[in-house]
Amino acid sequence: MKLDVLIFGGGAAGLWCLDAFRRAGYQALLFESNALGAGQTIQAQGIIHGGGKYALRGVRDFAAVRATSAMPERWRRSLAGEAEPALTSTRVLSERCYLWLPRGSCVAAIQSWGFIPLVAKAGLLATPPEKIPKSDWPEALRGAAAAVYSLAEPVVSTGSLLENLAARQRNFIFLYRPATLRIRGTAAIIDETAFEARAIVLTAGAGNRELGQKAGLDGNLMQRRPLKMVLLRGELPALFGHCVVGGKTELTVTTPSSGIWQIGGELAERLAREADHARARRAASGALARWFPGLDLSATEIALYEAVRAEARSENLRRPSGVHASRVAPGIFVGWPTKLSLAPLLAEELLRLVAKDLRAPAGYGDEALPNWPKPGIARYPWEEAPWYPAR
Repeated sequence: MKLDVLIFGGGAAGLWCLDAFRRAGYQALLFESNALGAGQTIQAQGIIHGGGKYALRGVRDFAAVRATSAMPERWRRSLAGEAEPALTSTRVLSERCYLWLPRGSCVAAIQSWGFIPLVAKAGLLATPPEKIPKSDWPEALRGAAAAVYSLAEPVVSTGSLLENLAARQRNFIFLYRPATLRIRGTAAIIDETAFEARAIVLTAGAGNRELGQKAGLDGNLMQRRPLKMVLLRGELPALFGHCVVGGKTELTVTTPSSGIWQIGGELAERLAREADHARARRAASGALARWFPGLDLSATEIALYEAVRAEARSENLRRPSGVHASRVAPGIFVGWPTKLSLAPLLAEELLRLVAKDLRAPAGYGDEALPNWPKPGIARYPWEEAPWYPAR
């Protein structure tokens, strides 16, 4: 079968790319080896970052600020059906996030907020934080915060996003078994079916390493950043935002489903170094008790899940800023969005790079497609993780 583009990896990045390529007239197919979004997308907290947290003193990642500043508005247009891809079926969990300083963190307040007015004044932040009165604070922060700021950054349900993107191009998405895949140049054989593509695009996150090996690529294109994310379940009020300590995001909390908190941030990076899950759970419970002193953990449950941030390899293995898309061999392209919010930018950049190579669609048309199974949507971490009493 001849086609323009063969995409491997069915997370938000791959699905967005498939939609972008097909809207541009390219005959493109996507292959996923597991469930759509398995790994990074379904594990993500769904925050469409606009750069606010990256302007903190302890981060000062101005490249990330620039890359993400326009993303909330870009996503809002798609969510409203005003821009392609129309994502009107994607569930928006919250229209905004909060940045808060915990009680007793006056030094952190000075450290954290000194730089934000500067980057806002320079026009780097499209939606700079706005201090809000105590009467408008989220319920969970009324006994825990010294100051609360609002960020106009929406939070989306990752599962509904995957469903929405997949539904747009369902006929062109297939499940495959990695053991049956062989790649030779831009030709691929899957389950003994030959695909003669003009370009291959790898957007499989951590799976890019194995795919790259099959394509004969350098194995040092990618780095992995492990996280041990925390889940809390009980009678919990909705909360979306970042707890800022010492100029960094100590906790990032979202409420993906009623009564569930999904918690990342610096805590998740520290816990990744703890191999003993029982000790990690105790450390997580201690951190939550510290930063939410009024939170009653006696009737709550806690769970952990391991996540890996697959990113383009950077100097000294530092956390990269912005999207990374590159032509790594004739006709072969690799991309990492770095953050869920940057998926639109990654799709645009990969489309630009591939179009530069291919110049225009070949006009193959859609041949009779294989009668292969379709991948489902990945299950959420809280549906699979083992739960334990938080206290």
